[in-house]
Amino acid sequence: MKKLTVAALTLALLLIGTNGFAITIDIFKADNSESISDWISALNGETTVLENFENIATGWYPELTTKIGTFTAGGSAGGGATAYPGSDGPQFSIRDKPWYGRGNTTEDGSKYLDSGDITELRLELALSVTNLFFYLQDPSDVGATTTVEANGSTSESYTLGSQANNGLFFVGITSNTPLDSIYWITSNNNDGYGLDDLSTVAPVPEPATLLLLGTGLIGIAGISRRKLKK
Repeated sequence: MKKLTVAALTLALLLIGTNGFAITIDIFKADNSESISDWISALNGETTVLENFENIATGWYPELTTKIGTFTAGGSAGGGATAYPGSDGPQFSIRDKPWYGRGNTTEDGSKYLDSGDITELRLELALSVTNLFFYLQDPSDVGATTTVEANGSTSESYTLGSQANNGLFFVGITSNTPLDSIYWITSNNNDGYGLDDLSTVAPVPEPATLLLLGTGLIGIAGISRRKLKK
């Protein structure tokens, strides 16, 4: 029985992953289609668009619950040209027209999320996904920096330094455990960005992984049978 117990524990460790918990953030220039395609292909599964904002009313929001999860405005209220015009604290917007280098990236669509120059935007995910990718538009173009932070069983961040106006980036996040939240953080409230087409790839298990899982389940079943015979 001890041998089977060791085998089951070994299986559990293998399923968690030999490198422990890890999150990786990759950022590509959006016109680098070959690199983006290679990145998506490496996930080996079917791509699904989780949120493209097309079914959400345009307007300003301090908080917005969507199919993918809840977006919440935080930090300092925007102070730039794209900021909320009122005095009710940090708010972002859903827009349907291009604005200061930000715009829709969905084919045949029109809407996108604009940060409204706030210094922090948080997405609490309502779906269990281990990879997430999206378009990030016009970040870090007035001397600010824009940071993308991903949180799950561990955390990782990527900071974009000063960029040219109207920059368009593809951001890819992968984790070996489900992601909990994504943060977008800017270093001052005179800069903002747009977000669109938050998507994921549902991985297809490899045959070797399925075999390993099956072997482990058989071992665990053997332990249970031996306990029942006692």
